[in-house]
Amino acid sequence: MKTLAERLKYAMEVLPPKKIKGVELARAVGVKPPSVSDWLSGKSKTMEGENLLRAAHHLNVNPIWLATGKGSPKPDGEINPQFTQVNEWDSNTSVDDDEVEIPFFKDFSFACGDGSFNEAIANERRKLRMSKATLRNLAITESNAVAATASGDSMTPTINDGDTIHIDLGRKEVKDGRIYVICIGGLHYCKRLYNLPFGGIRLLSDNSEEYKEIELTAEERVSQQFEIIGWVWQISKLEKW
Repeated sequence: MKTLAERLKYAMEVLPPKKIKGVELARAVGVKPPSVSDWLSGKSKTMEGENLLRAAHHLNVNPIWLATGKGSPKPDGEINPQFTQVNEWDSNTSVDDDEVEIPFFKDFSFACGDGSFNEAIANERRKLRMSKATLRNLAITESNAVAATASGDSMTPTINDGDTIHIDLGRKEVKDGRIYVICIGGLHYCKRLYNLPFGGIRLLSDNSEEYKEIELTAEERVSQQFEIIGWVWQISKLEKW
């Protein structure tokens, strides 16, 4: 399967117990149905990073396979929809050649500011392991990859309390509608950002009923110590009983 369209059709029609409709995938990814139609028809030959990861998560397929056709369709080499090979490991297990360990901030309270932030990364002893290929596929350098536990409900249903978010510290340029980790006055938030004229910024929560949007002028960005920490490129859901 050489094209995104072929792989997407296979993931929607062959792999799952029942066929997944385009409107269902659109809802899960957070796009309009015509976007899914463009992917399935081949009109759009690629999927943007966040859309790719959400689609792969919903379809339960390897995002690298979905994007490039390389590797196994199932996550982590899974060969049967009902059974996944699990290898035991702990902190003493050596890191595989195609794995990296990235800092993991369990309480999501690392400090803002270049000096304090770099110091927090250097002192963080908790780690998460992930594939180098995943980072390469999204052009994320190992030194810019960190993870943290999200808290609160301002971004539900996209990000729930307790979910693990992966952050690319190298991407601070605002692309309208993307989710970023930001810092305002020393406090951290996940928000969708939009550019405003004259250097202003618009902050939106997915839980818009309880959290109203915020607009900051260029001057307010400075006075309120607004800082973009990085782009949220992956969200690992935590199911609760």
